[in-house]
Amino acid sequence: MHLGVTIGGLWLIVFAGVALAQPVAPGCPGYAKPIKLNFVTDNAATTYNNELNVTGIRETMRTRGTTIAGPHQRALGITSSQIGLNISGKTFAVPAPAGYCVYLREVNATFGYRTMDVFIASEYRPSSCEYNAIIDHENQHVAINREALKQYAPRIRQVLEQQMQTLQPKFTLNPQTGTDHSVANLQLMVTPLMDEMEQVLSERNAVIDNNVNYSAIGELCKNWDKSNVWPPAQPAPNRGESPAPRIKDLRPAPKQKAS
Repeated sequence: MHLGVTIGGLWLIVFAGVALAQPVAPGCPGYAKPIKLNFVTDNAATTYNNELNVTGIRETMRTRGTTIAGPHQRALGITSSQIGLNISGKTFAVPAPAGYCVYLREVNATFGYRTMDVFIASEYRPSSCEYNAIIDHENQHVAINREALKQYAPRIRQVLEQQMQTLQPKFTLNPQTGTDHSVANLQLMVTPLMDEMEQVLSERNAVIDNNVNYSAIGELCKNWDKSNVWPPAQPAPNRGESPAPRIKDLRPAPKQKAS
């Protein structure tokens, strides 16, 4: 049985431009006062969906652009999240010989979960033992995701603050280009920390996505076998234990990811 999986790696980084910073031209004085940072942590509410069957959940994840392989294709439940970082800046330009000195006035950054969706296969109805077992497992994924955000959001803010203290005005022929350069540099500084968070999330979620845990959950309920999605019962292991429920060779028509 595969109850759920958290899919990471959906880093959405939005900023103005991608060009690298140009050297500071002589004649652009340094910042007279600190750049203001407006940092918002986004933590979307969890939504629960019990309308899709097992195949529908799988097809929904594919529609969202996530490749699901191996046992994840047979998930009875899944937690799908979208995490993102949006950075924008407000600048002012001071005329300089042959161009402009561009200064950041403030930086606006929003980091966190834009969606947190939990899917429970419609073969298992609310209040049933199987539904409760699945949703309990998926809520563990939700808790892991939210704890990681709580841990990493302050660190990402700190990196931004530290980097902003080192920024220098940009000399440019086009004031907007100077804005692009400054914001792009900030994004580059936080990317390694965001990659670290992604790896940590993957490792923490994998702790509860393993066959031992699935087998233990499978023992909690009696009615995992649904005739419209389940293959013929498999022989019990030699040691006399009942096999953990599994799904394969799914047939229901698709109706409609996770993290």
